[in-house]
Amino acid sequence: MQPFKSGLVVSANPLASRAGANILKKGGNAIDAAITTAHVLGVAAPAFSGVGGGGFALIWLAQEEESVFVDFREKAPLAAREDMYPLTPSGKVLREENAVGYKAVAVPGAISGHASILENYGTLRLRETLDQATRIARRGFQVGRTLAYTWRLGAKKLRRFKESRSTYLRKGRPFGEGARITLPSLANSLNSISREGAGECYRGEIARKIVEDMTTNGGLITAKDLEEYEPTTREPLRGTYKGYEILSAPPPSSGGAIILESLNILESFPLKSYGRSIQALHIVAEALGRSFVNCRTTISDPAFSNPPTDRLVSKAFAKDQASAISPNKSSIPSAPTTSPLMPASNTTHLVTVDADHNIVSLTESVECYFGSGITVPGTGVILNDTMHDFEPRPEMTNSVAPGKIPMSSMSPTLVLREGQPVLALGGAGGPRIVSSTFEVLLNVIEYGLKLKDAVAEPRIHLNGTRVEFEERLGSAAKELRKMGHSIEIKQRMGPGDPGLYFGGVHAAQLADDHSLIGAPDPRRDGLAVGL
Repeated sequence: MQPFKSGLVVSANPLASRAGANILKKGGNAIDAAITTAHVLGVAAPAFSGVGGGGFALIWLAQEEESVFVDFREKAPLAAREDMYPLTPSGKVLREENAVGYKAVAVPGAISGHASILENYGTLRLRETLDQATRIARRGFQVGRTLAYTWRLGAKKLRRFKESRSTYLRKGRPFGEGARITLPSLANSLNSISREGAGECYRGEIARKIVEDMTTNGGLITAKDLEEYEPTTREPLRGTYKGYEILSAPPPSSGGAIILESLNILESFPLKSYGRSIQALHIVAEALGRSFVNCRTTISDPAFSNPPTDRLVSKAFAKDQASAISPNKSSIPSAPTTSPLMPASNTTHLVTVDADHNIVSLTESVECYFGSGITVPGTGVILNDTMHDFEPRPEMTNSVAPGKIPMSSMSPTLVLREGQPVLALGGAGGPRIVSSTFEVLLNVIEYGLKLKDAVAEPRIHLNGTRVEFEERLGSAAKELRKMGHSIEIKQRMGPGDPGLYFGGVHAAQLADDHSLIGAPDPRRDGLAVGL
């Protein structure tokens, strides 16, 4: 991978990466480039993110040598209640009401978050970061491999809603790879946001259309929900691993805590001496399995609970966890009945770095592919289904509550050495965000792999006590089964599946000579563009 000197953008879509790089070329900083890239992703990869979604941004400010975490995740409407979803005897939500349709939609945070980030840390106005996205929506773009595949998966959902059928399907069918699509309604909405500012989505005409659509169709979002939405600035979660400082996502994300706890556990083992062996896979699976159970059962929105984050990421707690790991026998704890019932979801991630080494690691989502399936009439805006990230059962840590942010897996992460950033990364893919981000991080700082190889390496994921293997790791399954592990080799889901299940990590590395190296995930259609 060619190193760069003056800037770098890595994202899941070539148009988005080039748009961010254009901003850097014109003198914008990493923050300006990140928001520009995010806007284009919302147009050119609408299955994953957009105006109707939300996200997290971990920002490194080079001059101040400080980091900041901005939470602009979606929030439950004020009318939401913990028992709002009727359940089957097995605990599933009837009619998928938390994943499809109007009751699945949480209050969007994307545009408010983008505007806040620009105002506090950028150099450009919101309008200037929207220009390229607006132009792409109006002129059209070509559908790539990954988007075409997810369009097929989301088509059934989109067919349920008139506006989505007319905007995001062609004669009732998804757009295939190589097809060209224009989104004039979305272009008009982006133009309105450029002209009127972020308030257009929260108090203006777009907000009015959202509320009207909700009121007509039994949704919960009101004008008050939109008017009162504000992003939250938080302290990043911090830990260390063998001389590196790790900064990652704090609650309401469980991702940062899982990553830090897992790294702490691994410090008790001579992992490097194991090499990339069956023994190493066993220990990594044991560490991830414990961390997933410990963190996902106790973390939620800190405004509604008191997550025991300090204990979860402490070295002492990790030593206790490590002491229970057998070197040659599976002992991954079973998740308790209070473990959250969060199905898989999907996101997008980007990293930007400028010549001064300001850095943004940003993850956004509309939740599942094409969110709730709803397109707000006359706007082209797809609304999220982030209520899907809440626990549908009442009286649990992550149960629904008015104004609450659901627990997330999104894990934008920075790695520092001697106080300076050396690696920025994050991922897409629901709970696999955490395991994939963790494994890439480990590949770089533990095994010393080149960044491109670290991202491309096959992965595992812990689903309860079951260890899920990417197909290329299948030869190790027999030996791990001998240790007592429950193993599933995950097959690709059909023709055109680029391997989405095991996440999509995009990363940037700052080398000792100050050069910049970018690595998009080959499981997505990403691109690294540098200066």
